[in-house]
Amino acid sequence: MSSFHRILVGWDGSRDAQQALWTATDLAEGIGAEVVVLAALKRRSPAGAVRQADEEMMVRRLHVVADIEARTARGSLRPKVHLRSEVVESDDPALTLRDHVKKRGFDLVVVGRHGREDESPLHADGVIEEMLLHSPCPVLVVGGCSG
Repeated sequence: MSSFHRILVGWDGSRDAQQALWTATDLAEGIGAEVVVLAALKRRSPAGAVRQADEEMMVRRLHVVADIEARTARGSLRPKVHLRSEVVESDDPALTLRDHVKKRGFDLVVVGRHGREDESPLHADGVIEEMLLHSPCPVLVVGGCSG
């Protein structure tokens, strides 16, 4: 019996994030795990423009969810996998991802590597570094584009 029941995928819309999603769903299908895709969007508006910022964030969330759904459809993700997406606003996406893991009880985090092949995965992205150093559960880093 697998110890992975809930898998969190960090999403930023990149090719590596898409590969992370495909990897997570392949794994989830084999072990019957749930996959949650989390997009932590960076805040854009100053604190004073609350209403406009709320409307802008709603539009950004809709675009992110539509992007995830389109990419999952093109990738022919496994129909047996329970997949859902969440979009949150954040000042620090790396800390948001880590806190989400702790608060929601995920067993595995899957993230895309980002960066060039000759870079260390630890320094290629602040999210990866934060998760590798401070995640309360295992982290699987996939991908890496040449560039």
